[in-house]
Amino acid sequence: MDQRSTLLLTLLLFADRFLTIEEIAVKMQVSRRTVYYDLQKVNHWLQEHHLEPVEHVRSSGLYLPDRTRQHVPRLIQQIDTRQYYYSMEERRAWLAISLLTEERPLYLHDLMERIEVSRGTTFKELNRLRNELADFRLTLTFDRKQGYLIEGSESDMRRAVVHYFSQLLSRDGWHHLVAQIQMYLHSDRGGSGEQQPRTAPAFTEEQLCMVYQLIDQCEKELGIRLTDEMVHQLAYRLILFAKRIGLGKSITMDRDEVAVLKTTPEFKAAKNISAKLAELFSITYPDDEICYIAVNLLGAKVNKLSLSTSPDQDVSLLRNVVCRMIDDFQRYACVFFRDRAALEESLLIHLKPAFYRIKYGLDIQNPLTDAIKEKYAEIFEVTRKVVPHLEKAAGRQAVDAEVAYIAMHFGGWLKREGASVATRKKALIVCGNGISTSRILQAQLEQLLSSVDIVGAVSLRDYESGCYDVDFIVSTAPIPKKGIPVFVVSTILTDTEKETLLNQVNRLDNRQERGNNPRVKAVLEVIRRHARIANEAALLEELSQVLHIRTRPEHNLRKPNLHELLTREMIQCGRADDWREAIRLAARPLLQKGMIDRSYVEAMIRNVEEMGPYIVIGPKVAIPHARPEQGVHQLGMSLLRLEQNVSFSDEEKHQAALIIVVATVDDALHLKALSQLSAMIANHLEEILTAPSPDDILRWIQHYSISNVGNQQRRQTTIKGMGWQNEIFK
Repeated sequence: MDQRSTLLLTLLLFADRFLTIEEIAVKMQVSRRTVYYDLQKVNHWLQEHHLEPVEHVRSSGLYLPDRTRQHVPRLIQQIDTRQYYYSMEERRAWLAISLLTEERPLYLHDLMERIEVSRGTTFKELNRLRNELADFRLTLTFDRKQGYLIEGSESDMRRAVVHYFSQLLSRDGWHHLVAQIQMYLHSDRGGSGEQQPRTAPAFTEEQLCMVYQLIDQCEKELGIRLTDEMVHQLAYRLILFAKRIGLGKSITMDRDEVAVLKTTPEFKAAKNISAKLAELFSITYPDDEICYIAVNLLGAKVNKLSLSTSPDQDVSLLRNVVCRMIDDFQRYACVFFRDRAALEESLLIHLKPAFYRIKYGLDIQNPLTDAIKEKYAEIFEVTRKVVPHLEKAAGRQAVDAEVAYIAMHFGGWLKREGASVATRKKALIVCGNGISTSRILQAQLEQLLSSVDIVGAVSLRDYESGCYDVDFIVSTAPIPKKGIPVFVVSTILTDTEKETLLNQVNRLDNRQERGNNPRVKAVLEVIRRHARIANEAALLEELSQVLHIRTRPEHNLRKPNLHELLTREMIQCGRADDWREAIRLAARPLLQKGMIDRSYVEAMIRNVEEMGPYIVIGPKVAIPHARPEQGVHQLGMSLLRLEQNVSFSDEEKHQAALIIVVATVDDALHLKALSQLSAMIANHLEEILTAPSPDDILRWIQHYSISNVGNQQRRQTTIKGMGWQNEIFK
């Protein structure tokens, strides 16, 4: 059994219905042919253990027989770790961790044994690792006496340790973690001639349990609740850091930072942890190492956080950052968050650990980064524009993974405030990856399941220890059912998963009516004539699953391009005596088309009067807007190019000659066009301000309307080019 076949078996184990080959191919991100190939391996393995193979019903898909289902969980845990084949990313991660934690010299043949590939493949992976380590300011060298070595500062070494171990533990599917823990629990590394484990650290299961207990005590002491993934991350980090200290490699921190860290509750908790670890591993922890544990506690992802335990100066700083980020997000995205106070508190809880991760270079892994950048590109770009407030406070640039988590947070709130949720049924989300991940999933579920009330999101540990009164559970990982239906999905739902989930929920609604399905009744009648039925209720249930009629969800409304909104009749050139007249003149095409009411125009003017010139997003550019319910009937934009500037305040920076009115029916439909508008303004503002006619402006608009899925190079230019928008609000 290798990585893919183990994943396939896991999917089938926790499925309570037939899985089609297409569904499995999408979940595993492989071809149909690969699924069939892995299925052969799974069946061969099952037969070796005297179990029935996977059932394959041509019209329905794959299903694991009941007897096999009962025995597989125990057998999976007994899989020989030497049968587990690493991906390329996992190979490089294990090479890095081995080189950073091993006590004895490591040569090519040692590393070949560690990742169990050929000499040539190991050499290629080392070269790739050398290039990756350069990003951490580390150098991979070779010495005949000392073998392969990683050289650089200890702080950069620790950053690499955190990065590569995070990479391993952030993989989708619990089987990765199970296999790795199994390998870690071997501690015999002596020269006994026995088969040596493939991993670097050496510790016992009892030591690992002790570390988990220390983390549990730390959570209670600090009043926090770490995400499930973070508990594992932190446990292994503490052990790997202890390993480095045992090698005589201690970290040195800035004196001023040490003084500040010693005032935090996290330092006190770190001191308690280090005292137990010192006894456990027979090592000594200097103050700098205790502070480093405190940094990792401060940067840990949490589901629950008591802000009252945090230093007043940090909370005050981050509250200011949160307010500025939300202000700018509303400006750039032309939206208003109705429940802003709740958003501020929620975002503050997420940003506190993110602030310390960015400040101390503790890079985080986010397996959803690429998906967020592709599927929610506009929200990611707007988030990237507001993140500089956090980066300035932390003194370091945020990696895309952090930006993606914050974008998920904003995106979840946008969807949540635009959703109309009924209360016919109640559902719970179980997610081990933290608040932001569960929020983006909740937003999708609220949009997809209009008749379901999502009562909340909990971690796996909270679910296992709690009792919940809900109709069904949606989980990002397989979990025990506890008598409640569980539907396992990806964090970002595919079209296939949406369709499947809709049908599963519909079947819950129609459970009493299943026997009335004429197709089911006909098949059941045929079976009665030719066979004796031992359990008619169970048979009826399975027939209903196989023969149910699928309903496809409505696809999301298409986000229009800029040229579809700013048509020729929506573009004007003219004069205005003041900013109020400019807004009224700019909105005239939308009024004439019936896209907005006059009340929307007055609301835009009133917003400026009450909140100041926030609509001036850059030199000479203003984007007035108000809430959809204040008089919007149809999505639209209109553009006015003035011959002379109008002033929105007494300050010169609040003068504008380009007025773009945005009228949107929800909080997301206009974002694609707005992104294209931003790119156009960032790169060709002067050409637009001096264009001889509306037709010349229209040509620029058509040029920047991107019909295909993202011109990535232009988007990057947009992000860089919009730097002046950040400057104006400093």
